[in-house]
Amino acid sequence: MVKFTIPLQMARRGCREFPIWDDEILHLLMADNSDGEDELQLDDEDQQFQDVENENAKAPAMQETPPNVIPDIVSCETSEDVPNFQWEKNSYVPYVFYKSEYEFGRINLFSDPQDMLSPMHVFKEMTQLDQLMNDIVVKESIRYAEQNGRLFTIDSEEMKAFLGMNFVMSYHVLPTVRHYWSTDEDMGVSFIANVMPRKRFEQIRQNLHFCNNEDQSQANDKACKIRPVMNHFNLCFQKAMNNSKRQSIDEHMIKVKGQNIMKQYIKNKPIKWGFKMWCRADSSTGYLFEFDLYTGKKMNTEVELGESVVLSLTEQLKGLGCEVYFNDFFNSPALQYKLMKQNIKACGTIRTNRKNVPKSLPLDENMQRGDIHAESSSGISFIKWMDIKSVHMLTNFISPERNGTVKRRHAGTAEKVNVTCPEVVICYNKHRGGVDLMNQRKACYEVNRKVKIKYYLRLFFYLLDIALNNAYVVYVKLHEAQRMEGPLLSSLEYRQHIARGLINNYTCRQRPRPAVVSTEKQRIGTKRILPEHNMQKVEKMKRCANCAKRRKENRTNNVCTVCNVHLCFTVKRNCFVEYHN
Repeated sequence: MVKFTIPLQMARRGCREFPIWDDEILHLLMADNSDGEDELQLDDEDQQFQDVENENAKAPAMQETPPNVIPDIVSCETSEDVPNFQWEKNSYVPYVFYKSEYEFGRINLFSDPQDMLSPMHVFKEMTQLDQLMNDIVVKESIRYAEQNGRLFTIDSEEMKAFLGMNFVMSYHVLPTVRHYWSTDEDMGVSFIANVMPRKRFEQIRQNLHFCNNEDQSQANDKACKIRPVMNHFNLCFQKAMNNSKRQSIDEHMIKVKGQNIMKQYIKNKPIKWGFKMWCRADSSTGYLFEFDLYTGKKMNTEVELGESVVLSLTEQLKGLGCEVYFNDFFNSPALQYKLMKQNIKACGTIRTNRKNVPKSLPLDENMQRGDIHAESSSGISFIKWMDIKSVHMLTNFISPERNGTVKRRHAGTAEKVNVTCPEVVICYNKHRGGVDLMNQRKACYEVNRKVKIKYYLRLFFYLLDIALNNAYVVYVKLHEAQRMEGPLLSSLEYRQHIARGLINNYTCRQRPRPAVVSTEKQRIGTKRILPEHNMQKVEKMKRCANCAKRRKENRTNNVCTVCNVHLCFTVKRNCFVEYHN
């Protein structure tokens, strides 16, 4: 290893020397910048954090990462372990994956298979609700109120009732949160209002917190305010059920309108602005096994962003022989090889500008619909298939020689014809949508009110929705195994059952709510025009008291002798009678 010294001419400080090693020069020359990470519009890490509710809050001190420290997750295998790919046609030699005795998809919540369970039991056990309430939510919320000089106490039962109220609001939607406590017959929800007063509900939401702000050990973690909840749910999701045979990895956007350093922009997504979350979910049910929040671009990483995400999320899949599907943002030949050595089967689309991808590919204009071009190297297959546009696939376990057929419309007609399609494309289209399925099921009923709340509260309620969706997947599996009481509930009925179970007849009201009086009775009231009330003319004109209630600017010189207020008395308006009634 040779050390070089490069002179740097500075404008004011004269000539300075910059030492650099020969391996660092080689790393810079061989660095590949083809990953889509640089194509995303990311926030600068030195941008000051602004909270939605507290714009004057100071951002935590960010320490600069030393040049020799790699903060991101890197592969357990170095670049020297990745072979020099030599792509050849008709040379596919399949890699032999060893079989494991792992029981895919087994429920690990209840040991006794004879126990008949209720939907609430499943939710509590899967989310470890008591531990979440006592160790994180209740304790940190009280600590947060004390740190801000506010008097606030709460117990686990009241916090559960608060969460249950939010679940009710997810499927019983009103314009604003305050409308749930309205006294109007057509607006208020007595089931919500009887649990606690509105001011108490807003007080709990104001003090809801999940970490110790005085703990400086996590000052460099941008997601430190929600990290304990994320770690809790990640552990619960993986403990509740064994990994499934087929899973998908994808990015997932959480819609956020406020300003935050972790906020991302993705052009071609339905949700363009928000927090980005990496997810690993079951392909058939949408059960979320593991997730991580993207907090910004890392520096000095040995592997690209997409590759590091997949290697991190598949850490618990080593040796199981699972099938993992992901798109071209993550995929690369080096990643496929590393997963193959970990006994993980992988499949996904691939970008042609990736490193080690075959270069001698046929042009699109020289291929017709249904044409297939395949090359192989080191047990990995690259397939180019011509549909309306060219499709590029990369896999380490599906043979490029296995083909099927798909239905496509003939050009210019409504007739459908069979088109030859590689088996890898058929499998990818069938199993890639686990994360999208999770989002689709969660989006039906969301605890996401249109109110200004802190960003970590929005993430907390978002994770609660995902936890409820996961609990419903487990509930359906247990019901199929005939271990659940009663008929199978729909997702809405299950959410209702959980909301009622969390509230559980709880109330903190010390006096009953006032009876709801109709608006018509409120308007009429008990006033009546007495005989001594009459009108007289005066010189000075003033605004009509009755018109002022309706925010109308009408002036008159008619005055009630008893009430001493100005009231209109015209052909079109008789405010004298309306006011006294």
